[in-house]
Amino acid sequence: MKSKTSKKITSDKEYDIRFSYYTDEAFLKQTLSDEQVRKWYPPSTDSDVAIFVRNWAGFARYKCSLTATYKGKAIGMATIFLMPYVKVSHLAMVYVVVENDFQNKGVGESLIKNINHLGKKNFNLESIHMEVFEGSAIEHLLPKMGYKELFTQENFVEFPEGMRSRKIYEVDLTGN
Repeated sequence: MKSKTSKKITSDKEYDIRFSYYTDEAFLKQTLSDEQVRKWYPPSTDSDVAIFVRNWAGFARYKCSLTATYKGKAIGMATIFLMPYVKVSHLAMVYVVVENDFQNKGVGESLIKNINHLGKKNFNLESIHMEVFEGSAIEHLLPKMGYKELFTQENFVEFPEGMRSRKIYEVDLTGN
């Protein structure tokens, strides 16, 4: 496994964020096949990952998904899981994933900033929710990005080293 350095790559001219393509499904599948990444997401089996990835990548058709690239290769993705019902169309859940070798290099922060902007400007979202498991790499970023913890469900998910909590965070996009 390559060692991670904390050098930010987001100001590098070879870093970019673009709308996701349906073909980014291959990146998602490969990234979520890495056990060090997969453990922070709901699916636990390869068949669960296939369904999760298909659903996630399918949102690309609505231009509510962003892919971070470095040197032309997908390294991260953030997607707004749009709600199909008018009653709740003002809020949405977001999932963010960054390839293991590119974590702690500013990619997650960049994706969150851009997906929040996209949600507010293009989809008139009032708030975005993010589900994280206790101890995930993205958890420390959320308060820094304006997210507030809504609630914690103790002992929600089983990890090899024991039970962990599920936390739901929210960011208010209305500016209030």
